[in-house]
Amino acid sequence: MSTQPMNRKNIYLILAIVGTLAPPIAGATYLLEHGYNPAHLMPAIFSSPVSAMVGINVIIGCITLAILMHTEGRELGVKTWLPIVAITFIGISSGLPLYLYLRERAKSSELAQN
Repeated sequence: MSTQPMNRKNIYLILAIVGTLAPPIAGATYLLEHGYNPAHLMPAIFSSPVSAMVGINVIIGCITLAILMHTEGRELGVKTWLPIVAITFIGISSGLPLYLYLRERAKSSELAQN
């Protein structure tokens, strides 16, 4: 019996699932207490210099990724609305692997057509 290594598309899909589930699970106590309220979440993110540093890095990374996904996705014919929604409501851990999965899927369907 031969084992075939997992391809990138499947790895990205698994990471998208984990990246979508892990942040809300990790923040469950906070979310249960405060709900998903960006007006309350932002002051919490910027409550210390270290968390502000991480928050700024993540925000800039998410904006950059959204721009990349939109421009590259248009060129490749990848619909990017779902990964952008994932970045907005879950974060980069969800949106980035989801976009990479959709990009790999588009590439493989393009190869199958040729």
